[in-house]
Formats: sequence, structure tokens, C-alpha cells
Amino acid sequence: MKLWAILGEGERRRELDLEVQVEGGRLFLESGGEKIAADVVALPDGESYSLLVDGRSYEVAIEEGADGLRVTLGGKTFAAQVRSPLEKVLREVRHVAPAEAGWKLLAPMPGLVVAVKVVPGDPVTAGTPILIMEAMKMQNELSAEAAGVVEKVHVGPKQSVEAGQTLVTVGPAK
Repeated sequence: MKLWAILGEGERRRELDLEVQVEGGRLFLESGGEKIAADVVALPDGESYSLLVDGRSYEVAIEEGADGLRVTLGGKTFAAQVRSPLEKVLREVRHVAPAEAGWKLLAPMPGLVVAVKVVPGDPVTAGTPILIMEAMKMQNELSAEAAGVVEKVHVGPKQSVEAGQTLVTVGPAK
């Protein structure tokens, strides 16, 4: 399973793309070419785990909070969030400012169009839901980044799309 992890806060904040597999009590983790294998045993408190990595034992405590996870390892506690890699891609796409003369909604990654919520001629404002796309077994609503009028819908429900493919063309607001 691919994950996007955000560890720490402030100047110590780090983002990692992770590949995680759990098989029969063993955890396999890969990030940036580095691989780790660990034996994992849940401890009786239900919030802590014993990890055995390269012959060394570690106790890890995990607490869920409203703002993510608090992980304690080796007596040090840090914040952690675990999210879908699609959220990272959508965040990056969101930070691209649409042109004033109009803009295009592009597929952030390969996937399947589940539903289209606009038709040509519909006015949209920033945040208006445009379509729902399924990628990596998760449904994500793609929204308008700026005001405008839908000029053309290039895809329909149940259509497979590639990353970067134009989904909807939006002209300038009238």
C-alpha cells in the first residue's frame, strides 16, 4: 500500500512517500530506496507495539487525535499524519493558479471518472464540485479552483483517464 506520511511539525516537518506491506506479523517499509523489515507484536494496552528491527527491539506507542497521530518512539513523541498519495498530488495541483482567461481541470493521476457534476454553460466559483474521480480505490471530488463558465466536458462517467488528461475546460467568468 502506498502512503504519504507527514512527520513532525514546524522546522522538523518531513514528508515521506512510503510503500508499506504487512504480512503475517511482519512489517515491510520502503521510502526513498531505503527498506526496513520489522517483526511487529501488539502490546496488551492496544496502543503500543513492540518492533524488532535488525535484532534491536523498539517500543512504539501510537495515539490518535483530532489533528493526526502522536507517535512515541525511544521516549520522544512527535506528530504524524498518514494520508493517501492522491491527497499530495491534489495539493500540488491546487497550488497552480488558473489563468484569468480560463483554465482546465486536469486529472491529477490515472483513474476512473465516477460522476460529472457540471455541464457546458454552468457557472462555477472556486470550490464548486466539478467531478468525482476514483484512483487507488479512493473516490475524490475535484473542485473548481477559480470562477468561470464550463465550456466543455471532455469525459463522462465510467471513463478511464490518464494523469494530466484534460477533464473539463472552463472559460472566464461572465
